[in-house]
Amino acid sequence: MGINNLRIWKLNIRVFLLIVICLLSEFSSYAQDKESTEIHKTRSSATINGLKYYLHTVEKGQTLFAIAKFYQRDVNDIVIDNPEAIDGIKPGQILKILICKKNPAELTANDTSSFIIHKVEKGQTLYSITKQYGVSQEKLRVLNPELKDGLKVNQFLKIPSIKPIVENAISTKIIQPATNNNSTTTSTTSIEAADRNSLGNNNYKGTKKEEYNIAFFLPFSANDAIAIDIEKIIKGEAQFSNKTNVSLLFYEGALMALDSLKKLNLNAKIFIYDMDDQDSLSILKILEKPELTTMDLMIGPLYGSSFMPIADFAKEHSIAIVSPFTQVNKILFNNPYVTKVSPSVTLQVEQMAHFVVDSFKNENIILVNNSNVKEASFFNSFRNTANTELLKVGVASSDSVKISFGISNIQNFLTLSKVNIVVLPSNNQSFVTDFLSKLNNLRDKYKIVVFGLQNWINYDNLDFEYLNSLSLHIPSNIFIDYQNSSTQNFVKNYREKYKTEPDPYVFQGFDISYCFISVLQKDGNGFLKNLSEIKYQGIGSNYHFSQYPTNSGFENKFVYILKYQDYQLVKAN
Repeated sequence: MGINNLRIWKLNIRVFLLIVICLLSEFSSYAQDKESTEIHKTRSSATINGLKYYLHTVEKGQTLFAIAKFYQRDVNDIVIDNPEAIDGIKPGQILKILICKKNPAELTANDTSSFIIHKVEKGQTLYSITKQYGVSQEKLRVLNPELKDGLKVNQFLKIPSIKPIVENAISTKIIQPATNNNSTTTSTTSIEAADRNSLGNNNYKGTKKEEYNIAFFLPFSANDAIAIDIEKIIKGEAQFSNKTNVSLLFYEGALMALDSLKKLNLNAKIFIYDMDDQDSLSILKILEKPELTTMDLMIGPLYGSSFMPIADFAKEHSIAIVSPFTQVNKILFNNPYVTKVSPSVTLQVEQMAHFVVDSFKNENIILVNNSNVKEASFFNSFRNTANTELLKVGVASSDSVKISFGISNIQNFLTLSKVNIVVLPSNNQSFVTDFLSKLNNLRDKYKIVVFGLQNWINYDNLDFEYLNSLSLHIPSNIFIDYQNSSTQNFVKNYREKYKTEPDPYVFQGFDISYCFISVLQKDGNGFLKNLSEIKYQGIGSNYHFSQYPTNSGFENKFVYILKYQDYQLVKAN
């Protein structure tokens, strides 16, 4: 799933600065409101270049985040006026903090710290852009003299970034497990109790604490990223690496979750580690950091190559660790402290088989074998699961799943009297593309519904018309319902904060962070003993965790089944 250039152009540079600050100062604090009482407003002030500043002297234990919060300023506002703060702050250091934020009328076209870049899209007008960003046309014309020649598609505009402080991220509540039949609660994002599953002999010892330590391992490649010329990024001549972009997006979602949990009295220290998954020496250096043994929860690394050594460390020190993206089950083996939120492809295929039987047991089910040894497990998982379920519902063995080898003999199995359910569990892009093209030629004669895999939606050469006409169904670990009010609320708040649209990685960062940190907050750092009880319904993800065998980690068993309908993906289950 790529990150397009438009997303980069609209990227709020202040977020990247915040990440760099977190990386260099090792942690930011998300604490209860009592934290601000430890900071006292300075009586010292000065007028510099016509602007009046507080002169705040940093005291021991104060963080940049806490100081910014106390003075009701963004962290990046303080960094802009105190560039040395990007390397961290220390006791005795004096910070300039603007008393009155800059008036947009005083901005100049050369004041690059005070605007962001917007690329004009087709259909946009100067009026719509001013409404989107809450800025006057007069101010835009001052910053962008070229507007005298009119607005053009793909034109870059400087937009004043001064905006009111946005307090709310998303309204959320934690649902406690019901203790009686009269206990009912509704919320935007919910964690609900389910039937208890036995955890065997695992004894997840832990305690509830006043403050928790939470580590994020993300491949920002910060040193490389900050070396890139921002002007080149704006012009499209350079871009952040894909891993940097993914990390930024995921972290933005995590920050939204932390903002929401902070309103529920979360008290935690957040440690951010820039994890280079290709550099084993870098991983070892991080593992040597003494504070790692004090963690209560680890999120990441994102990818399997760097996840295993961190997971081994987590097991050794009895720390719960979450894998955000890795699908392979080997990371769960013999490590009961690992949780994997992305279901394996095999599990997705099995869940797809259950759906096919539930929805189409009386139709003509055809399973395609592409003779790829590497994908034989997908083929076998669907066949075995579907045939077992068909027998359970009384379907005769003669009407069980039929096997077709490729497209050459599929017409031998198609029928005019039923809907033909064609299942192709393959990630071979060239095979899938050719198969769908030829199968679509048979659609006028036969009723056909196709089931494939999640990766298909990333294939650029698949004809979108085929996907819709064949009513393609796919399993997926994520679905974002933009018609849902909680999703709309999340998108609205994200737009206000980052001036762009949220990517799916943002939703994943939010759901993973909100789910696990809220459970940590409620149950303490031994929360894994209750994990199989929890059902989490988030903005883009549902989590139903299961642990088998009992000395292994937890896997999310919930799989969406999506289908193309009226040229868009909708939820089918």
